[in-house]
Amino acid sequence: MSELLKIDDLKKTFTMHQSDNKHIVGCNRISFILNEGEFIGITGRSGAGKSTVLKSIYRTYIPTGGSIVYRSEQFGSIDLVQATEREIIAIRKKEIGYVSQFLNVMPRVTALELVTATLIEIGERSNDAVEQAKHILAHFKLPSSLWDSYPRTFSGGEKLRLNLAQAMVKRPKLLLLDEPTASLDEASKIAVKDMIIQLKEEGTSMIGIFHDLDFMETVVDCQYNLSNGSLSGGHSN
Repeated sequence: MSELLKIDDLKKTFTMHQSDNKHIVGCNRISFILNEGEFIGITGRSGAGKSTVLKSIYRTYIPTGGSIVYRSEQFGSIDLVQATEREIIAIRKKEIGYVSQFLNVMPRVTALELVTATLIEIGERSNDAVEQAKHILAHFKLPSSLWDSYPRTFSGGEKLRLNLAQAMVKRPKLLLLDEPTASLDEASKIAVKDMIIQLKEEGTSMIGIFHDLDFMETVVDCQYNLSNGSLSGGHSN
């Protein structure tokens, strides 16, 4: 298998300006390789730094040190730590998806419009985009009665299902999953698992963080544990 992502000595610290510039370590000395088509799962207690790793890859956070070398279809081999904002925006648009427990959308955009716009942005025709959006919303058990509603009125589980639909519908090259089954019922978890398996078969590589270890072990190829900001493990399932 060929490398898609190589993280070497990644570090992220936060400066607390209200506390005499105190430094808090989000993650430190993080190194691992993600191969094409592989799914790496990361476990650890709350506050261990799992989300910090994902947000550093997505560049929501700018790392303090280290490198994240990603093989991009648009830019070739690129260090996401050093990449420009223009490059990051282009990579997010077409290559990297991110699923969070939290959903931030424009207040007057419906669920269907949100997913449809994601597809149009990557080049799908309008009519095709609408049909694909309806299909994936149904897959994630979001009732059709909510498709024309504003997501700000949704429950936590409904927002997460919409977030999954929006990220997965463009079938990204790399998908980052931050607690993808939080607040989901069993039927919705099955829908998530089915989509993960489908995307893996189509070549999507993934990194996910989990508290639901039983679910994680059914989908990942390799596991790491994050403790006190540092990574250990790397055993295969």
